[in-house]
Order: sequence, then C-alpha cells, then structure tokens
Amino acid sequence: MTINWLRKNGLMAAMGLGLALSITSCDKQFEELNTNPNQSSSTATSFLLTNAEKTMMDLTWDEWFNSRRGNQLAQYWASNQYSNESRYQFRVGITNDYWSLFYARSLQDLQEIIDLNSGEDAADYAGFGKNANQIAIAQILQTWLFQNMTDCWGPIPYSQALKGAEFPLPNYDSQEDVYIGMLATLDAAIAAIDEADNSVQGDVIYNGNMTQWKKFANALKMRVALRMADTNRGAEAQAAFEAAAPNSFTSNADNALFPYQASDPNINPQAEDYRTRNDFAASNTMVDELLRLNDPRVAFYYEPASATGTFVGEVYGLSESNAALTTDAEVSQRSQDILANDAPGIFLDYAQVRFMMAEAAARGWGVSGTAEDHYNAAIEASMNYWNDGSLTATDISNYIAQPEVDYNTLTGNGESWQQVIGRQKWIALYMQGVQGWAEWRRLDFGILQAPADGTLDGTAIPTRMKYPLDEQTLNAESYADGLTKLGGADNQDTKLWWDVN
Repeated sequence: MTINWLRKNGLMAAMGLGLALSITSCDKQFEELNTNPNQSSSTATSFLLTNAEKTMMDLTWDEWFNSRRGNQLAQYWASNQYSNESRYQFRVGITNDYWSLFYARSLQDLQEIIDLNSGEDAADYAGFGKNANQIAIAQILQTWLFQNMTDCWGPIPYSQALKGAEFPLPNYDSQEDVYIGMLATLDAAIAAIDEADNSVQGDVIYNGNMTQWKKFANALKMRVALRMADTNRGAEAQAAFEAAAPNSFTSNADNALFPYQASDPNINPQAEDYRTRNDFAASNTMVDELLRLNDPRVAFYYEPASATGTFVGEVYGLSESNAALTTDAEVSQRSQDILANDAPGIFLDYAQVRFMMAEAAARGWGVSGTAEDHYNAAIEASMNYWNDGSLTATDISNYIAQPEVDYNTLTGNGESWQQVIGRQKWIALYMQGVQGWAEWRRLDFGILQAPADGTLDGTAIPTRMKYPLDEQTLNAESYADGLTKLGGADNQDTKLWWDVN
C-alpha cells in the first residue's frame, strides 16, 4: 500500500535514491495518524513520530522485508510457493522500493523532528515534548534503522544522508564509519535525555517515558558494540558495551515493542497479509532444532500440521515446482500468536539483552554475572515472553537443565560459547529475521543449511544483500565508491566488515 502510494504520487521516480534522502495513549495517537493524513509534517512533530515508528516497523516486519527476506535468510520460515526467495533470488524492485522507503519515509520523518527541535524556532515545537527528548528519541530510532540497513547492505549513505539540499547524491560511508557514528549518536542521545520530563507526544512505543527510552538506547548501544567485537575496533566495542550494560533492560516489561491494534487499519502486517495469501510455512531447519531440544516454544511459533497433528517443517529452499507438491495440511503453519491482529512488532527485547550479557561474560569483559547465569536468564526471558500460561517455572528450568541445552555441559563437551549462545539466541530471535541472520553470520554457530534445491543467486547462504539497482543509475559515483569500501563486488557472497570469521 505504501509503495503503491509513492508510485502514484511520482515520488520514487522524481526523487530517485540519492535525491530521496532529501525529502497520550496509543489509541489516541493512532487516531491522530489515521484521521489526519494530510496534517502538516512541518508543524506536528507528534504526527511525525507516530508515523515514523509505525512506518519503520511496518516496513521491517511485513510480508516483504521480513517474510521473504529476514525470516527466509534466518531460516525461520520456508516458502510454500513463490519459493525463489528461499533460494536467494530477491526481487530487484523490492530492493529499490524498500531502500527508498527506509530513507524517504522513516528516516526523513525522524530527521525532520531533529531539525525542527534544534532550529531557531525550536521553542515552537516544545509543545509536543521537551526539545532534547524529542531529538533523543528520533536519534535512537534512526540508529536502530541504520543498523538494520548497514547489516543488510554494508556501506550505506550515512553522514551525508538526509541532507538533500547539501548532498543530493550522498556518499556511502564504510560500515566501520557507520558503526562508530551510531555509537556517537547513541551517546549523545543518552546524555541529552531528561528522565524527569515525560511529555513527548506521538510516541506509541513507550508513551513518552524517557526512562524507558534511555534503557532502550543503552540496549541498542550494547548491540551495536557487540557486533563490532571481533573487528579492529574491539577495544572501543568493549568500552561502549561495559558503559551501557548497567543501564539497559532488566525485564520483559522494558521490551521495545510496536503495539499493533486488534482492528484495522493498524493491525500486524503479517495478519493483514495472511487474509489474502499464505505463502509461508515453518522451516524444517527451525522445527527440527526445536524438536531436538524438546523446546516448548515450537507450539508458540508454529501450529501442528493439520494432517498429522505433529510439528513438521517444510523443507527449506525447494524449487517452486517442488514446493508446490507439499500441501498446507502436511506441514506446520505459522501460529496464531504470530498472525494475531495485535501481535506486536519487536524493536529490541530483554532476552536479547541477556544473551548479549552472556556473550560479554564469555569474552571476559567487565560485566557482572557469569555467562551461564545470563544464558539461562535469556532463555527464561524468551520463554516468558511467548508463554501463553501453559508453561510453568519448572517447565522452563527443566528445559534449561537438559544436557542438550545446559551451558556448562555443552561447553564442557567441546562446543564453543559462540555455538552454545548463538544457537539459543537464534531461537529466541524468532520473527526478528534480520537479527537472526546477523547473529548467524557473526557467531558462525551452524544450524542453517543450504537450500535443498540449490541457490539461484550466489554460492551459499548470503552474507549481505545486493544494493538497489536504482543506485547504479541514480547515484552511480557514490555506488562505485561504496563497492570499493565494501572491498568486493556487489554480490551476496561478500562479507561485511564485522563478519570476520
């Protein structure tokens, strides 16, 4: 719908990719978004914030970028039909559209919030919340999206992005520079937050609670830092992580979630897509691993196959002709928890924070607690997030105590901490497809398998996405420089800066 709107209004064609860079209660805020589609974005920063939060989650969580890319690359899902994405032949038009939408919609709305609240007329916008807090929220959200983008493509427009008048054809920053920039931006946001002032309007994630935003910023700083851990910036990564860790999430109550609604038009994009299509099923990669571990989350993630009443994953990476041979009844479908209208979108959650703490402890960094304690707490947090009331504390502790799951048993038997933590983190990151794929690339914990009927693009599971074709024509000089900074050709087998193993 968003893409069609842009095309109808000529925005994609007129702006191109480089030029595209120039452009109270949840119910009440959603009502404002729905009933004021033509409200001036130059006067209502509350509208800009609500719109940015919703748009960036919609685009990240939907049937295209998440279902056909993130969840396929992480092998959480397999395709029932139109299965070429599970063999890594991604549609060029979708790459063009989403790159442009990320910049021209979400990031640009957030940049306008920053510009309006830091300009000479900033006092005019204080009625939507303290200027410094509005800026901090926008910076945190921009960083979240920029990390997703650079972890998909590598070098991207960053320092010159969103400055269309000055840089209509923005340069690509190296991924190293993007990461260092993101840490600096998060540090600025954290320092500027006034926790005593919760007056920001339009925020449907935390309803203006700046203590929660500060925790989110620190959790995101942990993630940015940890992804740099094995690079030439390892010392900076450690220092940044150790500074953020004591000030991050402490329970699932802190989770940064987008609250989709039970009724139109603000429902979960997966639910909206499922009304007319069912192109995805459980992947055998994920189902087989959950069954091997006797993991009760299999019942929260998927439905039993209706033909047998058992959990069965669709073979991952079948050709379109072979995928068509399997009926929906023969394999597990996505659970109702996933397809519910009001199933939330996840920006970042407590389980991920505890897995990050486990890894930091395993690396010997200066954090409290042991790797085992954090690992156990992370699994518990994940299970409690998905728990529908059927799991007891004893069920969870019994799961963790299994030899196939127990941290000390596994590492004592020769598995690396990367394998042990990575495997469980991947399970817990279900539905956060880009993040699950990123951790597989970074930690090299195995499990993922080559498509059953071979790849259609590249030689193996991709380690990045190709740049939009539009960039080669609309921003050719910067695109060429981006490839130089990438250190390789624009293909899906090229490794990113932080993917050093």
